[in-house]
Amino acid sequence: MTSKTEKMLGHTICEVDVSPDVVDAGADVTLQAKVSCSPPCDLCGHALLVKDHAGADPRRVELTEFDGVTNRTREFVMKAPVKPGEYTWLAVSPAVVKEGVSYIQASAPISFTVQPHTTLVVTWDTPSAVVIGERFRLKVGIKCSNQCDFSNIGFGIYDHTGAQVGRSALSGDRWPGTTGLYVAEVELEAPAHAGLYTWSVRGAGPDAGIPHTEGSISFGVRVVSHPEHRVTVEAIDKDSQTPLSGARVVMHPYNAITDEHGVAEVLVAKGTYTLFVSQTKYMTFGMPVEVTGDMKTRAELELEPVPERN
Repeated sequence: MTSKTEKMLGHTICEVDVSPDVVDAGADVTLQAKVSCSPPCDLCGHALLVKDHAGADPRRVELTEFDGVTNRTREFVMKAPVKPGEYTWLAVSPAVVKEGVSYIQASAPISFTVQPHTTLVVTWDTPSAVVIGERFRLKVGIKCSNQCDFSNIGFGIYDHTGAQVGRSALSGDRWPGTTGLYVAEVELEAPAHAGLYTWSVRGAGPDAGIPHTEGSISFGVRVVSHPEHRVTVEAIDKDSQTPLSGARVVMHPYNAITDEHGVAEVLVAKGTYTLFVSQTKYMTFGMPVEVTGDMKTRAELELEPVPERN
């Protein structure tokens, strides 16, 4: 039998849930500590100490819940370090005497990984085709996974050989309807030879103490020869023989739209093409075309069949 001066020795087990276990530099880490006792004991009001990797200025977090077996803290937030790497903090449940039982100190590691912020790059409004040597425009958007301010951040455009062919900086405006997508419009010059090229955009985050990955994206640049010949296409309804205005005429990569008379003129380089003509509610018309000079052709479109009703 334990005397009044002697105390029963109890044991404690400390655990900590970490979310997320891979976190962006300087972002929030959400923690919740649990302490179990043997024999079971209500430790509400008992404070845990949470020490970071440097061990300085530990944070005190109070146990607030007890379900008869386990004591818990509420979820609490701490800032992750800025430097990327593997980290282990420590949660300590100090020794305590409760109802004649002396519970010894317990501790638990808090392990997580810090990563640089991810830099995301997108492009749009790239022309479907550009004539040799001509200048063209496209839009570039860059954002941070943690929505850092990317105002005036620079980026480079690189051609198929890896050479830098352009450089610009993001504006201070965010693209409407997005969270933190900063945008710039860039003007570039097409290569001197026809072909399909793969270029890229590369950009990194601001140098403001928070590390960022370099973001990049590839985009295609289709370069075509100077148009030499005029192809006049007349689009009509096959049954009524009436003109179809607003029909899309494509001789890839060249295209045009028919006017109110159902006529479109497409300027193309000499070569072999497949002519496509499409219009709402009509089946797409297609046929091969050999272009050796100026020419005219007719596209007779048939209405799409009406589905049968059961």
